[in-house]
Amino acid sequence: MKLKVFFDSNIIIDGLTCRDYSFKPSRSLLVFAAAQQIKGFITAKQITDIYYVLKHYFSTESERRRAIKMICDIFEILPTTKSDIQYCLNTKMKDLEDALIDEVCKVNCMDYLVTNNVKDFDGAKSCIATPEQLVTLLDINQ
Repeated sequence: MKLKVFFDSNIIIDGLTCRDYSFKPSRSLLVFAAAQQIKGFITAKQITDIYYVLKHYFSTESERRRAIKMICDIFEILPTTKSDIQYCLNTKMKDLEDALIDEVCKVNCMDYLVTNNVKDFDGAKSCIATPEQLVTLLDINQ
């Protein structure tokens, strides 16, 4: 059975744009998901967030749409429900968006939530990993 990994938006953006120090492990994880070595997941809301950020990196609409199409081809897109949101309103996590991601991961039985912002998920129920940690765990050659 393949590992189920939820990708925080920053991992996808870093992997596509080389914008951060961790772009290599982030890119390796994207390639691993594209090769179906792991099952990658995101939420529908992340699509619009990623599209917005890509405006700063890809100059044309067609480049941004091509990137979004690739993301949709690679990742399974999970819904966010009213009950997910209601649960997050009562959580101890400081950021509602991060709490929502954690709840979606829990509800969908993710093995890992990969992010560059581990500290943002303090109090999360999910198993949080940095791209470097997950690349090491999966023994991916970069």
